[in-house]
Amino acid sequence: MELLDHKLKVAPTSALVLLQTRSLYDSGIAGQYYDLLDFGDVRELSSGIQGAWPHFSTVVLYRKRFIRHLLETYLQDGKPVQVCILGAGLDPISLWLLEHHRQAISRIYEVDAVHMPVKSSLYARLLPGEPALHFIQADITDTLHLLDKLRDAGYSTEQPALVIFEGIIHYIPDELFLNTMQAFRTPNKTNVVLMDYLLPEHKVPAAERPVLRDLMARMENFIGGKMYPYERREIFRLVELLHGDVAGVDSLQDIEFKLNGRNELFYEDGEGFLEMIAFYL
Repeated sequence: MELLDHKLKVAPTSALVLLQTRSLYDSGIAGQYYDLLDFGDVRELSSGIQGAWPHFSTVVLYRKRFIRHLLETYLQDGKPVQVCILGAGLDPISLWLLEHHRQAISRIYEVDAVHMPVKSSLYARLLPGEPALHFIQADITDTLHLLDKLRDAGYSTEQPALVIFEGIIHYIPDELFLNTMQAFRTPNKTNVVLMDYLLPEHKVPAAERPVLRDLMARMENFIGGKMYPYERREIFRLVELLHGDVAGVDSLQDIEFKLNGRNELFYEDGEGFLEMIAFYL
């Protein structure tokens, strides 16, 4: 099959998020990439979640925009760094990085258990001959082999890396998170991890809890598994167990203010069910 002549049907978990963030990639190479994707199988679920929680798309957009904000913060030191995207799926953040921050990046490693051969083929056609891009098909929780596969692709444990761990931790228990992050520990804490986490029910305003319960039930039914929320002190404990240092943590109201210069939707702790953190490792 000629991939550029057919829409690529996107796996539902990837499609659910990608569908909400189409507006971030409405031009350039990433816009061309989106035009190759078929979101048909997930539109009904997306509409259902949006109906139950009208802020769903906004929160996903804020998460994506804040990852960009954090990347721009940590890509200003002058010396090119490695970028490692764990659970990369079909998200085109690499295309955005290469379009806007090419000189700040030495190499990009996209890692996922699925999609990587197809994504590599699509990227090679859209951005032929780009030496920075490396695609690794691997289970990110298979820590016996993850670091070896990264090294085989050229990843250096001696050079600083930005590790993007977006939209993942709420699908795995804390022991798998710890095992995965062990691969990125450095003696001088020169790596930076950027990630989000979903808050537990008792950390959101009482009026919002039925919405969170409904959202969690929909997602667990959708993925056929359990979701793992974390409160801030639990995330801090995990970072401490990794001997890392927290660089910054932001509630959704913090994120909205930093992105927009004002708050229009989120004012209370726990609103939006999401927080984001950057930590040195």
